[in-house]
Amino acid sequence: MRRQLMVTLASNAFLQLNGKELELLQRFHERTVFTISPAKTIASYSDEIVKLACVHPFLMHAAMIVTLLHDRHLATVSDTKLSTTESFHYYRSIALFNSKLTGPLQGSERDALWVAAAILGSVSFCHIEAQTPEEAWPLKPSSALDFNWLSLSEGKLQVWNITNVLETQFRQLALEHMNFSKTIPAGPGLEALPSGLIGLCGIDAASTADNNPYYAVALSVAQALNLTSDYNTNMKFFQFTMMMGLPYKHLLVRKDPCALLLLAYWYAKVCQHKHWWIVSRAALECQAICMFLERYHRHDSNILELLRFPKTSLACLASGDISPNQSLAVTNSTNQLPRQFLFVNTSSIP
Repeated sequence: MRRQLMVTLASNAFLQLNGKELELLQRFHERTVFTISPAKTIASYSDEIVKLACVHPFLMHAAMIVTLLHDRHLATVSDTKLSTTESFHYYRSIALFNSKLTGPLQGSERDALWVAAAILGSVSFCHIEAQTPEEAWPLKPSSALDFNWLSLSEGKLQVWNITNVLETQFRQLALEHMNFSKTIPAGPGLEALPSGLIGLCGIDAASTADNNPYYAVALSVAQALNLTSDYNTNMKFFQFTMMMGLPYKHLLVRKDPCALLLLAYWYAKVCQHKHWWIVSRAALECQAICMFLERYHRHDSNILELLRFPKTSLACLASGDISPNQSLAVTNSTNQLPRQFLFVNTSSIP
């Protein structure tokens, strides 16, 4: 979309965009929109998303905040608190988004809500104010806001049902996400995980997602571990959040060691691909989980042994020596990594 078309769209928007806001919208269209979803079909929808943003305030504010956060990441800004402008667009988008969900939907509102849900899910995962592992969950004092990112991820599924996305103009994009699990190779099952972790989770041949709260999450992590492409791993990211059943989420809130280990393995895997809105939280909370388990479960040798993979992945991330082919094989290299390897400065990650 040419700048002239951007100007035309902006002139018909619900608000008049100033020069900086127009440039921000242009960066969203030319750059950031392609990072919201790894789906290959996203490129064909970029123009339509901008057009919708110029009609629906909640989507425009969502586009603004995700682009501002992308700018912040590319500029390696160390301050993790939202600026006044970022806060305005973020909370305004959420407020308007929630108000739309309570009433009847008309015209293109269904399309705009679905896109806004995806963007706000990315923003909620990206935004983490912690700068050190000690300030990150699960080491920091518990808060009702700890799993906001997961609530918004769940909200995306509800929006799918409300908007009936398969009947919107984004049908092909939605289908790509829905069919992803059918298109990747079946690959390894639970055997890809260390036997100690499978045993710790109480998973055996009779286990199912219905009788074991760890099963579905463990299977999703196992299938992700040997994926090598950015596309497959990032698509798996979206699938993983959908595999977290309510019993598993309750275990996370209670800081159950098995639930924490599975999340640490998942974080360690997605860190390898360094996707901009995923890596900061994944790296910091993975570090915090490792430190939490070492601190409060230091007498459990099995748990300490199982920390090899996430700790080694973090060490490689900190040194820049990491590739998408990193796998559980690296855990044989060392028994106890130097403690300083756990502190990854995520602001320097490209």
